[in-house]
Amino acid sequence: MGSKERMQRCKDKVYNGILNAAMDILKTEGCESLSVRKIAEKIEYSVPVIYSYFLNKEAVLIELSRRGFATLVNCVEKALIGLTDPEARMESMLTAHIRFAQKESELYQLMYTVGIHVTDVEETFPILKDISNLFRKELNGLRKDISVTESSFRSNYLTFLSIAHGLATLNLYFRNLDPVANCTVLKRAVRGIISSIDFE
Repeated sequence: MGSKERMQRCKDKVYNGILNAAMDILKTEGCESLSVRKIAEKIEYSVPVIYSYFLNKEAVLIELSRRGFATLVNCVEKALIGLTDPEARMESMLTAHIRFAQKESELYQLMYTVGIHVTDVEETFPILKDISNLFRKELNGLRKDISVTESSFRSNYLTFLSIAHGLATLNLYFRNLDPVANCTVLKRAVRGIISSIDFE
C-alpha cells in the first residue's frame, strides 16, 4: 500500500471516529450536550483536528442526518423485498419508517430537526430524492394505467410523509402503545393514504 493510500485510510478512520463519537454522545446525552470539545475528548484528539474535518457542530449533525436518511432508505428497501400487493407494500414502507424511528430515536429526531436550520433541505440531503422515488414507484404501482402529474405526486408524497412521520412520532411519544391497536392505526393510515391519492 502506497503512502497516499495510507494517508487516506488514516483520514477516513479519523472522520468516521468523529461521527461515531458524535453518535455515541447523541444517544447517551442528547443533541443539546453534543459539542466539538466533547467529540475531541471522546476520541482523544485536539479540537483543531475536529475542525479540520468539519466546519462546526452543525456540519457534524448534518452528516449524521445524511447517514440516518441513508439507513432509513435501506430499511424501507429491505422491507419491500418479496411483497407484491400494493397495499401491503405501502404498509411495509410505513412500518419500516416507524421501526427505524423506534430503534434510532435520537438519530430520527435529529434528522427531522437539523433540516429546519438549513436553507435548502433537498440540496443538503440529496438522499431525500431516494425516499421520494421509493414512494413514486409504489404510487405508480397502484395505477399503472395512469401517469401521475408532478404536482399530484408532490401532494401525495407529502401526505405520505406526514402520516409516516406522525405515526413514528406517536410511537416515540407513547412508548407503551398496544401492538394490536398500533397495527390497526397503521392499516387505517394505509387505507387513508390510498383512498386520498389524487392521480390527476
